[in-house]
Amino acid sequence: MNLGLLALVLAFGAAGWLLFRMARGGAGADAGNMTLLKGVAFLVIAAALFAAKLWPLAFMTIVAAAAVTGIETWRDRIIREDRAREAAPVPQSEMKPGEAASVLGVPETAGAEEIKAAHRKLIGALHPDKGGTDYLAAKINDARDVLLRRIDGGGAAGEGGGSGTP
Repeated sequence: MNLGLLALVLAFGAAGWLLFRMARGGAGADAGNMTLLKGVAFLVIAAALFAAKLWPLAFMTIVAAAAVTGIETWRDRIIREDRAREAAPVPQSEMKPGEAASVLGVPETAGAEEIKAAHRKLIGALHPDKGGTDYLAAKINDARDVLLRRIDGGGAAGEGGGSGTP
């Protein structure tokens, strides 16, 4: 049995095992194994080319498989990072007036108009629709609400009421 035929048998065996594992719906049914299955398919083609003694074509197939796998792995990692960034936690704890003043860049003794103006300026630059994040917008809104409640003596927050973005 020559080396090309042995490679072909091994590649078909690996492909069959992966297909069986994916058909069961167990741990093998995720996107990572789909990429692996594509890689095995490339190896089957390369093995067939090796068996036919077409070494240059087999080598090019292996290089193409490596490139495709690398690109898919990179793309999946970027997508996971983007989803993780979009799912950033929204602040849960109540902000202290000193921290709120620091976030808005106003003194703790600032009046309602100064707080609203600072909020408008920051939210205009850091709103999620303008490239900011939900986390930053929530922090800015919380800071505004904390300072306005302090001024109103615990009453309703001003502009936009609550912690939603305006």
